[in-house]
Amino acid sequence: MKAILFDKDGTLLNYEKVWTPFAIKSVEAFTEHFNIHSQKENVARALGLVNNKMQSDSVAASGTGTDIHEEYEKFARGGGEWAQAFYEENLDFIAEHMELIDGSREVLTILKSLGYKNVIVTSDSRKGTELFIKQLELTDLIDDIVAGDDTEYQKPDIRVLYPFLNRHNYEVDDVVMVGDNNADTLLGKDEGLYTIGVLSGTSKKEHLKGADLIVDSVTDLIDGGEFILNDKRK
Repeated sequence: MKAILFDKDGTLLNYEKVWTPFAIKSVEAFTEHFNIHSQKENVARALGLVNNKMQSDSVAASGTGTDIHEEYEKFARGGGEWAQAFYEENLDFIAEHMELIDGSREVLTILKSLGYKNVIVTSDSRKGTELFIKQLELTDLIDDIVAGDDTEYQKPDIRVLYPFLNRHNYEVDDVVMVGDNNADTLLGKDEGLYTIGVLSGTSKKEHLKGADLIVDSVTDLIDGGEFILNDKRK
């Protein structure tokens, strides 16, 4: 094992602190802007927001920015462009609400000290991911990024990883994926990628299909100062 691939939202980043309030804010602004107040609940549900709580494996929880923008477009012509602009205009709001899941920094630090590469594999854009790394001062702990807008593919399609694997001359057996929804735990299953589900995001155990192992949070990845899959390391 050479690299640990981490989903971002709900795995390292506290999802409820940033994306749920952003989704609520965006639905409010969207229905106001397009004067479709009667559609507010429908827009929220289309994104996966029910009673102000994000649902597991919803488009907002596991989709790319493009997926989310397409949902807005269904409700109003130009909705997708509006959603992209709204996201860009609210980067400060997003940054201010970012908060690491307890123990995440310490886990990344230990793994780095043990010689593993820490990699973020996310459906979020590269710009949003770089903002996360900068805002939470993780530059020295993150070795690479696989972002949702890097390729035409998205998790759980193994092809999202091909550019990364080629850059480092890695095989699938050299990496393990850690994430909080089945887009993560099903990533590369047909190719033999080992995946670990965490319960710190939007999913419950029954949602984490394909996971080889399920733990409460990334803090459970370290046992006695070692990575729990240390025996798999080449």
